[in-house]
Amino acid sequence: MRLHSKYNATLHSAGGLTDEQRQTAEQKFLEVLEHALGGASAVRGAYVEWTAVRSMRAENPGGCRSSEELQAIARWEQATEHATRAVFRQMQIAAQNAFFELEVWNSRTH
Repeated sequence: MRLHSKYNATLHSAGGLTDEQRQTAEQKFLEVLEHALGGASAVRGAYVEWTAVRSMRAENPGGCRSSEELQAIARWEQATEHATRAVFRQMQIAAQNAFFELEVWNSRTH
């Protein structure tokens, strides 16, 4: 786990990997994600924006979508898709349903 950040990643549904390979994949995912978004603090910020927009959409599914909402969703989803593809390609992970889950916490939870 990355002690300097306020998040970590978990790789799910990627059978056949050793614990070491899984941890390496999770670390590489975070590195690529940080690079794509502009650093560790940007990852946390983009994630918080993305979850806020998704929460607002869940509460008001018929509401108008602002360009800021659409940008927040696109930015996060493009970065995570890029990081996932890069790691899977680099590590030759071929599991069809494999995915990374990001856990982000605040000072109250950790």
